[in-house]
Amino acid sequence: MTNNTFSGKRIVITRPRGQSKDLQRTIEDSGAVCVVIPLIEIAQPDDEGFAFEQAMRNLSDYEWVVCTSANGASRVAPYLSHSASGPRLAAVGSATALAFTHDVEFVPPVATGASLAKEFPVTSGKILVVQAQETSGDVVRILRDRNMDIDEVAAYKTVHCVLTDLQVGEIRSADAVVVASGSAVRSWCEQAGPEMNGKVVAIGEPTHRVAAECGMTISAVAREASTAGVVAALAGVFA
Repeated sequence: MTNNTFSGKRIVITRPRGQSKDLQRTIEDSGAVCVVIPLIEIAQPDDEGFAFEQAMRNLSDYEWVVCTSANGASRVAPYLSHSASGPRLAAVGSATALAFTHDVEFVPPVATGASLAKEFPVTSGKILVVQAQETSGDVVRILRDRNMDIDEVAAYKTVHCVLTDLQVGEIRSADAVVVASGSAVRSWCEQAGPEMNGKVVAIGEPTHRVAAECGMTISAVAREASTAGVVAALAGVFA
């Protein structure tokens, strides 16, 4: 269903290409011009995925596999068996749960790494935490503080996209910009400085924290990485 919520607005999404189709379509259906200019791209970790592949071969060792991002879950998904004997799955939020393409048993009430780790059900079994190479490590730290048996592995790393002057101008002149990760914030700030002319919507508190550290002003925080969560945050800044 189309509406005019964002009529006449120009909104930039900075996620990697291919990860924003639903969000882009929803924004455009709401009357805005939506432009995708990635600030980061997803790449193999420094070990070329060796540790991740090894962990996937040994999935039967784990009671749980925990993913802190949709990128991690999508990399785990091909290795999951459709039988009942596979590990139980936990995701940081609804978008990550969908990326598993399998039944997910635990999603925290608030879509943050801290909530995931603090609310995670107590277990004596081994847990594999799958995350980005450059993650802060908060999830693993909190779970270990709760005496959980944890292995961690990097499924990917993020790499900064090199922006052209035209792309910098498009981002700066937009009515709103959506930044989905701390890596994206750092990519922008290192190349262009923290200033933006329009509203900036951060996805999640970790992204918000990095933005604050970099001196970037955030207009709203989307609590969920889902399309609905981002659209709600955008609607709030234009209200």
